[in-house]
Amino acid sequence: MTLQETVKTEYSVSTTHKLIIGDVRRVLNDSDLIPNQSVDLIITSPPYGLGKNYGGKIKDKFEIDEWLILMDIVASQARRILTSNGSFFLNVSPIPERKTKEIIPLDSYAYFKFKEHGFYLRNKIIWHFHNMQNCMKRLSGRWEAILWFVKDINNYIFNLDAIRVPYLTNDKRIKGVGCNPTDVWYFDRVNNMTKNKHNINHPCVFPEGMIERIVKMSSNPGDTILDPFVGSGTTMRVAKILGRNSIGIEINPKYATLVSKRIEPENPTIFGRCHFEIINYTK
Repeated sequence: MTLQETVKTEYSVSTTHKLIIGDVRRVLNDSDLIPNQSVDLIITSPPYGLGKNYGGKIKDKFEIDEWLILMDIVASQARRILTSNGSFFLNVSPIPERKTKEIIPLDSYAYFKFKEHGFYLRNKIIWHFHNMQNCMKRLSGRWEAILWFVKDINNYIFNLDAIRVPYLTNDKRIKGVGCNPTDVWYFDRVNNMTKNKHNINHPCVFPEGMIERIVKMSSNPGDTILDPFVGSGTTMRVAKILGRNSIGIEINPKYATLVSKRIEPENPTIFGRCHFEIINYTK
């Protein structure tokens, strides 16, 4: 069952979506463009320096120190723009160091950087999948981390009932609508066959089901969701379908057309009408 089929008419509302084409380091610092405490939820996956082909002049090759400088800017501005009960979901992967091939735990580096800016880690979610290349000199990686940070450890949105999953037993004595999905999630990666089917020309695409779970869990209809490295626009697309507003930041203008096509309503009478705007940020 697709995401669109699951929501039906539940979120038939009008929403607003802004795609900002520009360097995230400058865009996030502009309080006129993204005011203080104006975003309820941030979901993103930054570049890892693995040499992915994002096209254009974008070079996905850098050292860990450069990556931490970027995370410092993102964490600092996230603290500013998130509402008091807001959350930040950061998807990162263990990566091999370019020369020695030692594995670098990016999630550990990210944790301490976000702690410097006053965030609390609510959960470290393990995103498990199967479709990935096989390694010959180490165990093959089949997981990435999703760090769930909150601004206030005592005040944050958590809609557990919205994301419960079926019980693994048919015991009739068990009551309720389902159980907690736990902190280990299985979602298939979006492979080349799926990208081709949906005409998504981007090297890294979020599974819609995974973003759907996060959006339902940590936001409410009418809230605003930000993805600072929006790429193919999955976060914005899911936000729209679930009746949330969204902001996406993307440095490469070539993805504007792709995001626009994925945001436009397939059926506005069912999924709600939306206003979509592209802003070219040149400051």
